[in-house]
Amino acid sequence: MVVTIIIPMRNEQAHVGGCLDSILPQLDGPHEYEVLCVDGASTDRTAEVVGEYAERDGRVRLVPNPRKIAPCGMNLGIDQAAGDAVLVLGCHAEYAADYVAKCLEVLDRTGADVVGGYIRTVPGSDTPAGRAIAAATSSRFGVGGAAFRTGGDEREVDTVAFGCHRRDVFDRFGRYNERLVRNQDIELNSRIRKGGGRIVISPEIRLSYYNRATYSGLRQQAFSNGLWCPYTVYIAGGGLRVRHFVPMLFVASLLVLGVVGAFWQPAWWALAAELALYLAALTVASVRSARRHGADALYVALAFVQLHLAYGVGSLWGALSGPFVPALRRPGATRRKN
Repeated sequence: MVVTIIIPMRNEQAHVGGCLDSILPQLDGPHEYEVLCVDGASTDRTAEVVGEYAERDGRVRLVPNPRKIAPCGMNLGIDQAAGDAVLVLGCHAEYAADYVAKCLEVLDRTGADVVGGYIRTVPGSDTPAGRAIAAATSSRFGVGGAAFRTGGDEREVDTVAFGCHRRDVFDRFGRYNERLVRNQDIELNSRIRKGGGRIVISPEIRLSYYNRATYSGLRQQAFSNGLWCPYTVYIAGGGLRVRHFVPMLFVASLLVLGVVGAFWQPAWWALAAELALYLAALTVASVRSARRHGADALYVALAFVQLHLAYGVGSLWGALSGPFVPALRRPGATRRKN
């Protein structure tokens, strides 16, 4: 059996070495392996670092991705993959010593089309803000129903991160949508499930993910992730769940109630009630998450608020701006001539 590991990357000089160091030692046993590092025209030393690994280990190969974005890199890797099983991993993570073996084992045992594991979020820096961000993004209050971030048992789910796929998945359900800068894995997994495929998550499959180290980085990431929720719907016609739009509904409700209150005072009472309910939930979630992850509750609360608001504002802006962004129109869609 041949196993292909695809790692799309761009400007990952700081993380690519740790990622490869966690993967390469486990590629022993009865299978053949290849590691395709697909570089999106990095402007730092990412390609040079990969080249150094390739010189020492013939299983590592650098694949240029001139179009830069992740789904193009993923599809380039799939085009060149020789494997019967294909893992699509990320540079910002380090993988358990048995990650690949467990993926193959769960894939065989469950008969699923895609399998993945639960993420242990690691602070991007050992600072109060870094620890708080890791705590917030590991909490259901912070990330909703994203099972791969919050933990659980072995079960079928709607999506996994850094999954292991049967090779024919890409023939039966298609490849990654190259128009999606974000959510390309979620959208593909949605197509797989709609087509009758199965996606299984297992606690036996373990990895650590390095999250943003600063609040400004968290806000930028959350805004971009939120922006691409409506953009994904505009491009692909679906693929996301209601939970992806909860922050947008929250932000929109605050704005609407605030404006309506200027003309109809009961709206301000509704706004006050909504904020009071949010603050109560925020307090409970912050204290619990802080205790669980060894962080400061106040810093965790600040992370939650920035995560929710930045994500919600990004989604709201995406919903409003989407119809006016030509690149989001589906192929073949044109303006009606007068």
